[in-house]
This record gives sequence, C-alpha cells and structure tokens, in this order.
Amino acid sequence: MKRIKKILFALFSLALITSSCDKDFEELNQDPNNSTALPAHLLLGSSQRIYTNVLYGVLGGTGGDMGAIWAQHMTKVQYNDEERYVPRRGVIDNIYNSIYSNVASETNAMYNLAAEEENQVLQGAALVMKGVAFQTLAELYGPVPFTEALDQTILKPAYDDEATVFEGVIDLYTQAAGLLGSGNGSIEATSDLYYGGDASQWRKLANSLKFRALMRISSTRDVSSELQALVNGGQLFTSNADNAQLPYLEASPDANPFYETIVFGSRLEYKINSALTDLMESLNDPRLEVYAGENVDGDIVGKPSGYGSPTTLPNEDLGYTYANISGLGDFYLDPTLPGVLMSYSQLNFLMAEAANEGYISGGTTQALEYYMEGIQASFDFNGVDASTYLAQTDISFSSQAEARTKIGQQEWLALFGQGFEAWTEWRRTKLPALSPAIEGALNQIPSRYYYPTTEVSLNKDNYDSGAQRIGGDELTSALFWQ
Repeated sequence: MKRIKKILFALFSLALITSSCDKDFEELNQDPNNSTALPAHLLLGSSQRIYTNVLYGVLGGTGGDMGAIWAQHMTKVQYNDEERYVPRRGVIDNIYNSIYSNVASETNAMYNLAAEEENQVLQGAALVMKGVAFQTLAELYGPVPFTEALDQTILKPAYDDEATVFEGVIDLYTQAAGLLGSGNGSIEATSDLYYGGDASQWRKLANSLKFRALMRISSTRDVSSELQALVNGGQLFTSNADNAQLPYLEASPDANPFYETIVFGSRLEYKINSALTDLMESLNDPRLEVYAGENVDGDIVGKPSGYGSPTTLPNEDLGYTYANISGLGDFYLDPTLPGVLMSYSQLNFLMAEAANEGYISGGTTQALEYYMEGIQASFDFNGVDASTYLAQTDISFSSQAEARTKIGQQEWLALFGQGFEAWTEWRRTKLPALSPAIEGALNQIPSRYYYPTTEVSLNKDNYDSGAQRIGGDELTSALFWQ
C-alpha cells in the first residue's frame, strides 16, 4: 500500500512539474534573433540586387554573352560559342528561374506583406519590381506564365500570350504610380538600393518604365493617348539624378559583374565590337575612348562578331588576338560602376521617337530637342563634354526619316554597358543595321531565348502552347513587338 502511495505521489509531482514547464512555453522559447513576422521592406534590396546581377552577368549571362555581344557592342577573341548563337541552355534556365523565384515571387510577397502593414508606398515599389520582372521575362522568352504564375496552388501555370503579359505589366506600373503618390506609408532607406527610400523617385520610375513598355509595343496597337498622358502628367525622369541604378562596391563579390568577370576573374577575351568602333569613329564620338581601352599599340581596334568555327580564335593572321583587339575602357571595368535599370538618357530617346512618329505632340522639331537631351545625358553619365559633338551638322536631323535612323543609332550608342536593354531595343528598331555573326550557327541575330529545358518535362502542355504561338521554340522565332 505504501508503495502504491509513493507511485501516485511521484506521478502527481511529475504532472505538476510538467504543467509548470509548459506554462508560457511559447513565449519563453522564442528566438529574438529570428522573427516570425518578416518586415516587407527587407525583400526589396535583395530583389533589386538579384535582378541587376542577372542583367549585368557577363559569362554566359544576359548582360554579356547574350546581350552586349548579340547587340554587337562587345565581341570575344576566344570561347565565343554564345557569340556564334550557341548559348548554354543551363544559363538560360537559371535566368528564367532566378527572375521568377527571386524577383517576381519575392516582390509579390513584399506587396502582400506591405498590404498587411497598410504601407501603400512600399506596395507601389513592389509592383514596379514585379512589373520589371514580368516584362523582362516576356522580352526574353515570349509567351510566359503570368496570370497563374504566382499561384502556389497551380503547379502547371498557363502561358499567357505576349499582349496579355504586356498589358498586365503596364497596369502594374499604373497601379504602382498611384500607390507611390498616395503618401500612405514609406520605403525604408536602408532597404532601397535605387533611391534610398525616396518615393517621389520611385513614382517617376514607374511612369518612365510605363513609357518604355508602351513604346516597346507601339507597333502592335495605338499607344498615343497613354504616352501623351504620361508627358502631360509631368511625373517622368527629368535628369540623370533620376536614373534607376544600383550602386556596386569596390570588392568582390559586391562589385559590378563586368569587373568581377573580366578583371577579378581574368576573363580577358571580352573585347570591343567593330560595329561599335566603326560607327563611333564615323561620328567623331569621344565616348569611344571611355567605352574602349587601347590595344598593345595604343590604338582602339574592334573585331566583328563571329569566327571561331572553322576559323580558330585567337587568330594572328586576322589580327583578332588578346593584344590587338581593344577591351573595355577603365570606366566600364570600375568595380563601383552602377548597374542601370533605366536612364534619363534612354527616356529622352524614346520620347524623341514618340514625337517623331506622332505618338506625342511636337513632331520632328520636338523630337530633335529630346534627342539632343538624350545625347547630353549620355555624355554626362560617361563624364565627357558633349558641346563639340552636338555642334556637328551630321548629328542633327530635319526630316522624319532621317530622325528615325539617327534616334535609333544614338540610343544604341547610349545603351553601351546595358547589354540586355541594348539587344532588346535593337530587336525592336533594327537600328543601326547589323550583320549576323560570321561563321554563326544561325543566319540572323537571335530574337529571343529558348524556353528553359525543364519546362518540357514539368509543364509540357503549356510549354507546347507557348511555343506554338511564336512558331516554335527557336532563337529566331519573332516576338509580337518585333
């Protein structure tokens, strides 16, 4: 009997101890260094950084091998499969996956968290980045998942046609501008790598990106009233101080990807294209000495796109060697060179084109003013005096046809260093006239990327539908705005 009492007493004591240990257990065992509620603003900087690194990636990346080289700003004297239109499929897969998972998805989450915080201004910034992500995907691949893309309950999202994606993106920019101008909420300065929390700058960015998106599809529908409304609204970039750009730091791995690959990584095969040097020399353009470095003889020499099969590279007979062909200039190999999302210079060229084509008021006369301002802004960014250059009669224009050509050429020149954007605008305007790579695997410059290899196995029916819309999953399939 005594033994039974002892057992009962022991069990009762254990129950009391257990009850005491469980009291306020959740409160006592929370790690103060691991918050269960994520502040929305913490997702902004990472999405900006990852997106910019995708754009400026050099080795096999969008900004280098499949951007600046396909736009014929750059060339290579060795290891130039991409230059010959034989891209690495794994790189294409990574670009697609990174933009979806690290930019579109993250900024969608940021928007929802900011809504819970009742922070409309931060919601606006989230929509800008979400729009940028989906516009880039549509411009790289064509039809892509959009309306069903971020629904976690849908494992095989449908591919929306390009028009649907672009209209959705334009709407995102419109919503963003309204939220950013609401005055309700704020953007944490330390989390914003573009503007340090300045909502007014973000509002200008939303509207300027909308202008660019509308110009991108201007051959597919009437965009005049929307473009004119943006001009009338006055909330667009007004100087280089408005440029959306991400600052890089001095040391790897936080330096500009051009520096990281070419200088820090010793990939010196990246050189200047002769299509660029030829045009700039014909225009007496002093930016050439900023864009390009000197070769071993102290000259600036470019190489045309291509060669490599069957003609070997480097090639002493042709002069296409590491020593003889110019690399990038020091300005573009600076580790702190910012990564530009959109510039005041580009906006001016787009506005010049819009005026020249009659999409906005002013005609060719106003187009000339925007055009000259675009050149000036590019020179200022590159630290070069533009006065002598702008005074040349060959730089100006007086007719719509002449303006169309010169605006396209000057935008292409000003987009040096922004490989993806340079290739994308060239795909739209086809200015300046460029020839396909010599000994290329294709007889034309690519118009898009392949879809990721994983889509064939993971989302085949929708992949087939998307590919069918553009005539097949080929590098040369035309997108609807081209």
